[in-house]
Amino acid sequence: MAAPTIATIFTQPSIPKVLHIRADSSTSKYHHLFSVPDADVVLRSAQGTLYRVHSYILRSTSGLFDTMFSLPQPKSKHSDGLPITNRYPDILDVYEDDFPMERVLCLMSGLPIPKWDTISELERTLYLAEKWDTPGPISNLRPSIASHRFLQQNPLRCYVLATHFGWAQEAKLASTHTLSLNLYDPMHESDIDQLSSKYLLPLLKLHRRRRDMFRELLNSPERFAAGNRCVHN
Repeated sequence: MAAPTIATIFTQPSIPKVLHIRADSSTSKYHHLFSVPDADVVLRSAQGTLYRVHSYILRSTSGLFDTMFSLPQPKSKHSDGLPITNRYPDILDVYEDDFPMERVLCLMSGLPIPKWDTISELERTLYLAEKWDTPGPISNLRPSIASHRFLQQNPLRCYVLATHFGWAQEAKLASTHTLSLNLYDPMHESDIDQLSSKYLLPLLKLHRRRRDMFRELLNSPERFAAGNRCVHN
């Protein structure tokens, strides 16, 4: 099966009138971590970067690739005209960005990854790992959600990610860090929109309970006797 050329264009159904062009393999470059000659599968990112990976790694760590490679492959012919079955396409376009692809493939291959600079980087990588059905990388990324730096910088985003993946302990921890936020501020609207009522209502109830508790403490004459004493002129 010949690799797609620069002239191969397709339209993404979910975004009308947006054209995507597949890069020509002659101008694409291999990623320096994934260029082993004996690997039998070549993945190509949306930016045209090539990743040569062993099919065994893909099949054993990803449910998506395991299913994909289990499907019947197209037939071709030897030079003598006899039919053969290609095991895999020459190049497999996955239409994913380089950053999450590199991180997920490193985790799938047992390679180290750099520190996360932003919660958005972790989020993009987690969603790709979920899309490819890779339980190993997802479990390795899970502790990062509870890191002190991300909980201080964006606790609401941590809560969104933790609830999306069903991580109850991390969600509970992140929810307590959101108490300093005004959930009704428009700046949090995009994150709130990602929460289902199953997780949004408990978060709102937590904020209300803590607010009422704080109010009761302020009104308590035992705790704040001076502030609650009647003052007469």
